[in-house]
Amino acid sequence: MFIEPFSPDRHCTEEVAGLIYETEPAYFPLVFGRDRTRALSTIERLVRAGGNAFGREMITCAVREGRVAGILVMQAPDAPGLVKGALAVARAAGPITAVRFFLVELLIFAPHYLKREPEPAYEISSLSVAPAERGRGIGAALLEDAVRRVRSRGGGRIVLSVIAPNPPAVRLYERAGFHTVSTHRAWVPYRALTVLTMVYDAVQDRSDTLMQDFDETMRDVRRDLAE
Repeated sequence: MFIEPFSPDRHCTEEVAGLIYETEPAYFPLVFGRDRTRALSTIERLVRAGGNAFGREMITCAVREGRVAGILVMQAPDAPGLVKGALAVARAAGPITAVRFFLVELLIFAPHYLKREPEPAYEISSLSVAPAERGRGIGAALLEDAVRRVRSRGGGRIVLSVIAPNPPAVRLYERAGFHTVSTHRAWVPYRALTVLTMVYDAVQDRSDTLMQDFDETMRDVRRDLAE
C-alpha cells in the first residue's frame, strides 16, 4: 500500500466518490440524495472541479493493488469558507445541490461556523476506508500522513467532527492523538444527531517529542558520565 495525493489521471474517480459518499450516512444522503448512482455522479463532478469541500486538491488516497482503498479529505486554514464553498458547489453541481450543501452544513455544524478558533486549523472533512480493506491499518496510515503534512507546514491544530454513535471512528482518532473538545446536538429532517468535535494539537505534539528527545539525550549524558 502507498499513500499519495489524488489525481484524476491516476485514480478512479468513481472509487473516490464512493468512499466520500460512504463517509457519513447521516450527512451525504442529505446533500446528494439517496440515489447512490446519481449522488456519485455529482460527487465526481465536484472532485474534478476542485475549489470546493470535496475538491481534488484536498484528497489523499491510500492505494492498494491498484485500487483506491481509502481516502482522506483535509482542508487547509485558508480554504474557502462556507459561502465560497457553496458557490463552487453551485458551479460544479448546480444550485439545488449547493443550497442543500449550505443548509445541511449549517444544520449539523453550526457551532463550528459560529465559534472563532483560537488559531488557524486544518480540518479533516472525510476519512473513509473501503469495507473489504478495513482492519488493515489504512485509516491510521492516512491520519498519520495528514498529521505529518500539517506538522511539516508548521500547522498547529487539526479538527474534525464525528456524528455519534460511531465508536470505531472515535477509537481510531483517539489512538491517533485526537481528543474530544465539545459535543452538540443537531436536528435534521426526521432525526436528531449528536456531533463530537475532536482536535489534534500538532504544536503540543511537537513539544512532547522535543521533551522526549531531550530526556533521552540527558539519560545518555548521565550514563556516559557514570561510566
